[in-house]
Parts: sequence; C-alpha cells; structure tokens
Amino acid sequence: MSNLDYIIIALYLGLTVTVGIVCRGKQASAHDYFVGEGGLGGVFGNILIGFSIAATLFSGISLLAYPSISYTNGAVIFVTLISFPLYWIVFRYWFLPRFFSRHPRYPYQVIEDRFGAKVRLLASVMFVLLRLGWLSALIYAPTLILMTVAQLDDSWFWPLIILIGSACTFYTVIGGIRGVIVTDALQFAVILSGILFVIGYICVNIGEGPASLVEGWKARGQFKFFDFSTDSTMTFTVWTLGIGATISGLSSYLGDQMSLQRYLASGSKEAAAKSFSFNVIGAFCMVTLLVITGMLLSAWYAKFPDESLPVAGDKVFPHFVATVLPSGLTGLIIAAVLAATMSSLTSGVNALAGCLTNDFIRPTGWLEEGKPLLICGRVLTVLIGIAATVCAGGVSNIGTIFDIAQTVYGVFMGPLLACMVLALLPYPVRTWTLFVGPLIGCVIGAIVAFSPIASVWTSTFSFSSSMILPVGSLILCAIKARSVKVPMN
Repeated sequence: MSNLDYIIIALYLGLTVTVGIVCRGKQASAHDYFVGEGGLGGVFGNILIGFSIAATLFSGISLLAYPSISYTNGAVIFVTLISFPLYWIVFRYWFLPRFFSRHPRYPYQVIEDRFGAKVRLLASVMFVLLRLGWLSALIYAPTLILMTVAQLDDSWFWPLIILIGSACTFYTVIGGIRGVIVTDALQFAVILSGILFVIGYICVNIGEGPASLVEGWKARGQFKFFDFSTDSTMTFTVWTLGIGATISGLSSYLGDQMSLQRYLASGSKEAAAKSFSFNVIGAFCMVTLLVITGMLLSAWYAKFPDESLPVAGDKVFPHFVATVLPSGLTGLIIAAVLAATMSSLTSGVNALAGCLTNDFIRPTGWLEEGKPLLICGRVLTVLIGIAATVCAGGVSNIGTIFDIAQTVYGVFMGPLLACMVLALLPYPVRTWTLFVGPLIGCVIGAIVAFSPIASVWTSTFSFSSSMILPVGSLILCAIKARSVKVPMN
C-alpha cells in the first residue's frame, strides 16, 4: 500500500471514533446507555437505525464470504435474496405487534415475563456464547484482509488484532448505543461506496460488455441460479440457501439482542417497522453488490491470469485489492473493510455488555440504578472487547470465513429464535420444556455444525430441535384436555 492509502485509513479511523463520541447523547443511566430510551425516532432516526442493522449484520465476514462464494460457485447465492420479502412480512405483521404490545424495556424481557428469570438467563447465556465467538471471528476476518493487502508476515497478526479490537472497544465504551448506531450508518455508506468503486473499476478496465461477461460466466458454469439437489452436504443449493439461510436470517432479526436493541431505540412499533424497511433495502443492495463483485473477480482473473492468485477463495478479494487497484482506491477498500468490522464489532460488544448488565447484574440488586449500573456497563464493555480480541486468534481452525460464521451463529441462534417465538405465542407452553428444549437444540446444532451436513443448515436444525419438546408437550396437553373434556388452564 502507498502512503496515500495509509492516510485514508488513518483519517477514516479518526473520523469514526470522533463521530461515535460526539453522537453519544446523554448517558444518565445504564438503560439510556444500552437502549437509548427511544431517542432515535423520526425519519432520520429510522434511516440511521435501519442502516445500522444492515451494517451490523453485514460485517467484515460478509465482505470476504459473499465475493468468495460467488467467485467460486457463481450466481447461485442470489437465491438468498428471495428471503428478504419474507423477513419483512414476518417482522412487520407478526413480530412487531406482539413484541411492542409487551412494552419491554430490555430485549429479553418478553421471555422473562412469559417464562420466568431462569429461561431468560438461559437465553442470555446462549447470546453471550454466540456473540463472543462471533466477535472473535469478526476481528479475524479484517486481519486476514489487511495482512494480505499490505503483504505482511505472520508477526503482524496479533498487533493488528489488538489494534482493531481496542479501537472499536474505545469508542463503544464512550459512545453507547447512540454512538454505535450513528457510526454504523456512516460505515454502511463507506462499505457501499467501496464495493461500488471496485465494481466500477473492473467494469471500466476489463474491456468486456455485459453480453461477453455473461457468456464467460456460462462457459465457466457460474451462471447457474438454481441447483435443486437434495444432498444436505452441499452448501449452495436452492433448499440449503432458501431454507437454511431464511431461518438464519429470521434468527438474526427476531432473536438477536443486537437487532432487538435497535427496535427499542426507535421508540415505537411504527418507527421500528420503518427502520426495518430501510434495513431490508440496504441489506438487499449489499448482498447484490457483493455477489456481483465476486462474479466480476472471476471474469477478471479469467481474462488476466495471475500465477500468484491464492487458491483459497477467501483471499482472492484481498489479493485483487493489493495487486490491481490503484493507490487511494486500495485505502478506500481497506476503510470499507474496517467499517464493516467496526460496525458489527461495536454493536456486538455493546449488546453483550447490555445483556450482562441487564440480565445478570441488575436483577441481583448489587448496584443501584443510575451511575453505578452505567459504570458497570462500561467496565463490562471493556472486558468483553478484551475477551473477543484474545479469542480472535483461535477461530481460524474452524474453516472458511463463511463456515466460521454459520457454525458459531447456527448453534445458538436457532434456540434463541425458538425462545422468542414461543414467548410471543399465546399458547400455554410449559416452562420446563422451554428450558430443556433450547439446550437440546444447542447440542443438535453443535452435532450438525461438525458433521458433513452443510453449515448453513445449523440454524434450521437447532431451531427445529428446540421447538420439538415445547410444541410436543403442548399438543399432548391439548389432546389430554380434549379427551377428558376439561378446558386447559
């Protein structure tokens, strides 16, 4: 990289930290620090929250995973786009009315109100384990990119991990949820700009028109949108992506505290619905552009072979940035990678600290409301940032970036989705089944994650396994009540 690239990256990091601090708002209590007291209403606030959700879920992992998938497997990943209308329908017409009708102050309060503190604590523990592992993978992804682009040796691994982790932790501690949401929206714009520049550069310099590109993709077998194979070990089929990716996405939007925090920050059901609409639009555009990027990379290296091109798909995009893009544009792409990482990392750290503060510390009564809990939340934010940074060195053994994300995510998000769905349903589910069911779901999810079955199925198996015991008990009770003609209590 040139000096100009380093200047762009440094300016971006400084701008992000400054914006996060300036936009922190009032922080008189832990509740305001983690939820924001509905202080981000209005159209502008809706846009900020919507793009914040999109930026949070499309992290540095996504910037590696989606181009890598489409570079290697072609256009089949576009199948995931059919899930977005379904997300919006379920969220707008089923989830939001039920969630806000409970008037929760904290994300998992609806679970506690329905099933008690033990089930809420179980959900919180699963969320903590999920996000700690996910944050570790999140720090690892941009480190891989930076080392490839800057052509650094392995001695730079830990310094870069520490730099990324500490920078994100610093402004998360000071900025709270408001600072995180505003910087997320800024970072989403940077991510989109970076990807658009890469697409534009390839289209201008490859010297081929759309028809020629399509013919090349067809010749290489990359223009196949639908693979109806029923082989569960294959990742990129209509069934795997259509069902597995849909359950995984619903888990993110309905069971993840990072998303739930933002709905509460919007202040109302209507505002949350508008924010989610902006999220769907932003996420749809992001997936489309990332997949197009991978397809264009395959066309580029088909026309301009490179003997030094890495075999691993995860490293192709960073290699292109390092060896092809001109000075200045490389710095912008690295800034986009850091933007994707920082938006997700700060959201995860803030949500984890909020979970520990609100679900574990607050109920004990050890600390008073107001400043004591606020200080506790900030301390926990620092500790979580340190823990995620330290753990980042161990996630590389799981597999590709895509597999890492799906494995860590699927084991816990399926059971969390089950807890939230059952908490919002009106049926009299027995509490003990909802405590045991998610534990079974985690075990089944872990088995699937380390089996030959495609990692995208992990959330589906863990969710369905979590639902079997509660739903089965509910059906048996209904049958028994009907047989003795006694209404259920």
